[in-house]
Amino acid sequence: MKIAVITDMEGVAGVQGFEEWTEPGGRYYERGKEFLTLEANAAIEGFYAADPAAEIIVVDGHGPGGVDPWLLDARARLSRGWGVYHQFGLNDNFDAAAWVGQHAKSGALLAHLAHTGSCGVLEHKINGVSMGEFGECAAIAGFYGAAAVFGSGDRAFTQEARALVPWIHTVEVKRGVNLDDGAGCDTDAYRRHTLGAVHLHPARARELIRAAAERALRDFIAHRESFPPLKLAPPFVCETWYRASGILGPYKETRRHESDIVAMYGAAPTP
Repeated sequence: MKIAVITDMEGVAGVQGFEEWTEPGGRYYERGKEFLTLEANAAIEGFYAADPAAEIIVVDGHGPGGVDPWLLDARARLSRGWGVYHQFGLNDNFDAAAWVGQHAKSGALLAHLAHTGSCGVLEHKINGVSMGEFGECAAIAGFYGAAAVFGSGDRAFTQEARALVPWIHTVEVKRGVNLDDGAGCDTDAYRRHTLGAVHLHPARARELIRAAAERALRDFIAHRESFPPLKLAPPFVCETWYRASGILGPYKETRRHESDIVAMYGAAPTP
């Protein structure tokens, strides 16, 4: 069993903000990397408990990097610095994909640090379906034949994931407190919009992740037919609406490709 564990930082228990926690030079950036890596290790422990022969590749999906290689479980390998834009190191060799530290899409209610690529994105759709970063990755994984089996992050992410992939196992490690979608915010205002959250203790979050990851992989092994890869039908069309930012007003970009979803992301945008 070969598993891609796709990581991000904003959905990790204890990670409390953008600048101080998820960006290089932030006061707690190294602590945030530690929290993420330990959550990834918890998932890895659960997966190995379900399949001791598993091959696990941890895909560091956080923009400036979020996984500490020194702290990472030595049984896993780390993927970073992909040659193909938006491929996330995925290919047709994976059986399953999992997410750790994942946040919800831009505009999600009761979300923490929600965004899609950046806080400048208002909405993002693939073939007419609203998706965040999870949906993007799940669609790419599905394009290559890998099933989405597990995800951990804030409550809004877990709801988003189950709405798109109902069979996925999820763990909620915190919940946001924003009561509206922030559609009227410009980029700077939206960065502040989803800062509030109630967190589990990081140690408790890791306990839940480890147990749920084991259950998820055991379920996948026993009932693989119940975990179909998320496959979108070509042609692929990606539409992204952007918020106003500084002197730049709101605008929209569209990318297309007739047969390859990864190539779609690398296509030149049109209005």
